[in-house]
Amino acid sequence: MYQPEITTGYSSTDRFQWDASAEAAYWQQCEKIAYTDVSEITLGAFMDAIALMYPKDWQGDAHCESFKLAEMVSGDVTDIYAKIEDRYFTFRDKATMTHTAIIARINKEVLSREETAQK
Repeated sequence: MYQPEITTGYSSTDRFQWDASAEAAYWQQCEKIAYTDVSEITLGAFMDAIALMYPKDWQGDAHCESFKLAEMVSGDVTDIYAKIEDRYFTFRDKATMTHTAIIARINKEVLSREETAQK
């Protein structure tokens, strides 16, 4: 996995010179960078993600569903996929995020913005 160079606030860019607190700060920064905004994807991309590996925490009903990839991107951040009605979405966030929180984030960031733009 690619890890970006994060040197802000450290006196040495040589990671072998860091102490434990610098190492912890580095990994926390990597996790922060891993988060992404919600983006709409196709049905094909959604199905490819389900087939990639066994989905983690797959939940839903007839109107919406969500799942996460079992592999973490960085720390506790993973790829999250969701279906709401006939639309499909993905973003990266905490693996502990609940199905309700996933759907709420998509509604807030995408669907409610679209409704506001149509008015």
